[in-house]
Amino acid sequence: MSYTIRKLEMNEIDEALSLVWEVFLEFEAPNYPDEGIRTFENTIIKNEEFKNRISSGDQIMFGAFYRNRLIGIASISLRNHISLLFVHKDYHWKGVATSLFEHLLRDLKNRGIKKITVHSSRYGIPFYHKMGFKDLDVEQIKNGIPHTPMVYTD
Repeated sequence: MSYTIRKLEMNEIDEALSLVWEVFLEFEAPNYPDEGIRTFENTIIKNEEFKNRISSGDQIMFGAFYRNRLIGIASISLRNHISLLFVHKDYHWKGVATSLFEHLLRDLKNRGIKKITVHSSRYGIPFYHKMGFKDLDVEQIKNGIPHTPMVYTD
């Protein structure tokens, strides 16, 4: 399967967030209390400030496309923190998330950055470990969102 990864344009952000929400509801939300689901929706999906960080360049979002269909996204802040990494369920276990992460990694290395952080969901922990991330602490819960703080260093 051949797909393309590129930086998303502002007119593609709503589509990307729809994909995030769809995948979140199926794979993440079952492990979240209601408070966490509302927090995720309000701080990411419905948050104009998040979109503004993308338009200002404080947050970069890449998309993976297969036959012109958006199948995955990865977003990282200028603080080098991965905020989103989601792949449509039909493309799980096909290397899309790995390719998105490797794309982020190349972009950061080109800027001389060697450290990346993430607050991984329970679902994402095995993936991030496979990519070389190390746990910084045990699972935390903030505003109903369970996550494990992790770091990747080159």
